[in-house]
Amino acid sequence: VIPNGVLVPDDAPADGREHRIVFAGRQEPRKGLQVLLRAWPEIRRRTGLRLTIAGSDPLAVRLLLTRLGVSDEGIDVVGFLSQSDLTEALLGAKALVAPSLGQESFGMVLTRAFACALPAVASDIPGYREVLDPSASVAVPPGQPSALVEAVCALVDDEPRRVALGDAARAIAVDRYAWPGIARRLEQIYEQVARDT
Repeated sequence: VIPNGVLVPDDAPADGREHRIVFAGRQEPRKGLQVLLRAWPEIRRRTGLRLTIAGSDPLAVRLLLTRLGVSDEGIDVVGFLSQSDLTEALLGAKALVAPSLGQESFGMVLTRAFACALPAVASDIPGYREVLDPSASVAVPPGQPSALVEAVCALVDDEPRRVALGDAARAIAVDRYAWPGIARRLEQIYEQVARDT
């Protein structure tokens, strides 16, 4: 499968990031925001991180927090962002958290994060497995807040490892998901088809 290309920012150092993580997605059950929010109080207590929630309706997020009985302490709900604003949010964070429960066709949000030298903590689900790479991300069992807590805390508590994963993530994005790499692969496919006919 050759995905759509992702925008790879010109400059994306993996170090020097704000002490926060990002969730980028709609507030619908399959995206797993409820799993992250259940994990959030313990993540916050252990790390002091902030959480930016992008791409979800702020009112829906507030209602979910209320339903779960989770405080909004340390949470910034920024709503729908332009592509450039989302890139800026990703460039400033320490990790992307993608706790989807399933029904993802491809991990486009992971490729966006990788392009910004941002490692991902993401569910080990079929739609993400094509993108998840142990050199750039941490896979967790879907629907398990305690596993999410441990993975996020371990990642942000080890800054050299986090930076190394971020650097590897960017290299993967440039090689596999940026337009030049996709063009090369398409050219190879066309050449193979031409030889086979």
